[in-house]
Amino acid sequence: GGGFYFFPRVPQRFANSTAFAEEAIRHNVLIIPGSVFSERDTHFRLSYATSDEKMERGCEILCKLAHG
Repeated sequence: GGGFYFFPRVPQRFANSTAFAEEAIRHNVLIIPGSVFSERDTHFRLSYATSDEKMERGCEILCKLAHG
């Protein structure tokens, strides 16, 4: 039992997980704000049930967003 998900903390430069998810979606990376799963809006959910190539590209984009 378990899922294929990470639940990392939102980068500090974003106010909350909703803002980070909206920006990620603008860059064609789908993540789910943590507020969907909790009252806290400090983390986001990322599924890794995809190809290594897609994960690598998505992570590259998220890292660029995180660091500006």
